[in-house]
Amino acid sequence: MTHIDDWTLGAHEFVAGIDANGGAGARFTGHLERHAVRAGDGSPIGSAFTTTYLLGPAAGSERPVTFVFNGGPGVSSVWLHFGGVGPYRVAVPTALREGILPPYRLEENPGSLLAATDLVFIDPIRTGYGALDDGADPALVAGVEGDVAHVADIILAWLERHGRLGSRVFLVGESYGTIRASLLATRLLGRDNSVAVEGVALIGQALNVQETTQRPGNVVGFVAAVPFLAATAHFHGRGANGGRPLAEVVEAAHRWSLERLGPVLLRGDQVPPAELAEVAAEFAGFCGLPQEELVRRRLRVSKEDYRRMLLADEGAVLGLTDTRYTLPTAVPGVAGPEFEPTSVHLDAAYTAISHRFFVESLGAPAHVRYRLADPTTHEGWDYQEASSVGAFGGSPMPSPFALFDYPAHLRSWMRVNPGARLFVGTGHYDSLTTVGAARHLLAQNGLPGDRVLERHYEGGHMMYTDPAAAARLGADLREFIADGSR
Repeated sequence: MTHIDDWTLGAHEFVAGIDANGGAGARFTGHLERHAVRAGDGSPIGSAFTTTYLLGPAAGSERPVTFVFNGGPGVSSVWLHFGGVGPYRVAVPTALREGILPPYRLEENPGSLLAATDLVFIDPIRTGYGALDDGADPALVAGVEGDVAHVADIILAWLERHGRLGSRVFLVGESYGTIRASLLATRLLGRDNSVAVEGVALIGQALNVQETTQRPGNVVGFVAAVPFLAATAHFHGRGANGGRPLAEVVEAAHRWSLERLGPVLLRGDQVPPAELAEVAAEFAGFCGLPQEELVRRRLRVSKEDYRRMLLADEGAVLGLTDTRYTLPTAVPGVAGPEFEPTSVHLDAAYTAISHRFFVESLGAPAHVRYRLADPTTHEGWDYQEASSVGAFGGSPMPSPFALFDYPAHLRSWMRVNPGARLFVGTGHYDSLTTVGAARHLLAQNGLPGDRVLERHYEGGHMMYTDPAAAARLGADLREFIADGSR
């Protein structure tokens, strides 16, 4: 893809009242911008959108610019935009079991990055207001390669259009967006019209998901899950760690998983019953499940089963993306749709607030729907990326020999760019992208530790829905961005 046509809705001026540690504390402008994406032969593919916030009437090139996106794949940037690092955030009830009905409020965000950097939120094709053109082949963007190609084009086009080539550039990606961010770092640097990315922030990193998925024979997946299980049990008052600080419990669980559980799981069915029972008793103290159940499962506890087991005696199931949220368990034998606890508590508020803000504050047409997510995108997604196909065992088609070495892009980017820096932020109560998986990523991939900042938060996959975690995340990211200019 080589050509993008841009147009911009009129800029709108805002005044932030929050202090300079979070929001702007000054006047800033915001606008929507459409990017018409074309293939290399000039044929149209579709439209993507960016939402830009610039500090002051005309931000200069000395200001950093940070490109922000969520993941899915097929998810808009709404979560990081109106929850995480944008100038405003959805006011989520502090009490996790409060109601989910309107009225919904938008409030100034102390966790905003606008004091440290100009912000560009990217909604790729098929998310937000973005869409495929009539007759365009979805396969052009429905995969790792097509996705990173058109998002890289959007970033370059934005920098050219706004006179920002030469500005310090940062990428903030969440979930699948962490895969996108890692590939963008090398894609932008290696193209003919090159852009050097200074910093990449991974929020809920998913780069090593192949290694940490809990397949029956994959020991790493079960070991990496233990800190998450311990944090969740601690929050709900289960297990034997209730009186200790969360950070201490998680650190102890991490050490135990590596030194005790891992070696036992590697021996598999060769572990004597007495030793199995002993380790199961220790495990029960961390995760809050009965010792006999852990023995029956041979110490292998899937995160999905755990969500349904921990509070089964209370008739409750835990959230997928934030296990602090719960819903009553469905009544056996009674038909009805199932709901995911975290989504039930958050989605309606984000739907209403995002639509209202885009229409009333940024001038978007009221009759056009802003889609938080496209549920069909993931179904046809091609996760294979080109650089791994030629490696030993690589395969361009789905197969047991396919390689998904997304961390290789971080290794290469940091190796050739001595000023490159990496941020990894993870929520303790996230069952999808866990603290243990993030630590495994940093331990196994030859990344320079002196240029990596790792942080953990008392929250879930979108840890920033918790106001205290949002403020901490924002402060950590502002420090991360500022460090390179000192």
